[in-house]
Amino acid sequence: MDHTTTRDPDRDSADDPMIEQSQSFVVLGDVGAPIFATWIARHARRLGLRGAILRQEADRIDLVVTGLPDLLDAMALGCSLGPQEVWVERIDRTPTALQNLNDFASIAD
Repeated sequence: MDHTTTRDPDRDSADDPMIEQSQSFVVLGDVGAPIFATWIARHARRLGLRGAILRQEADRIDLVVTGLPDLLDAMALGCSLGPQEVWVERIDRTPTALQNLNDFASIAD
């Protein structure tokens, strides 16, 4: 019996739950509370994600996040629920080039 695994060359690695990916998150809504950037960074670190918060304004936060797909989904869910000081209306997620970061950086750190 052969136990080797063959990879389908037509299968996109973005579909593989065991390969890290980087995504750009744009979090939209009433998200300008100063606590939110710190909350996002803490949540990302707890999930073992790497990335950075790039910009925070009253109506949006831009960040890049790297990790396994299921953990990226967990991050998006966490951000959508957020702390009570913010109201998230939408999160736009876009695949981006894999980021070689060691931690999660916040503009608030």
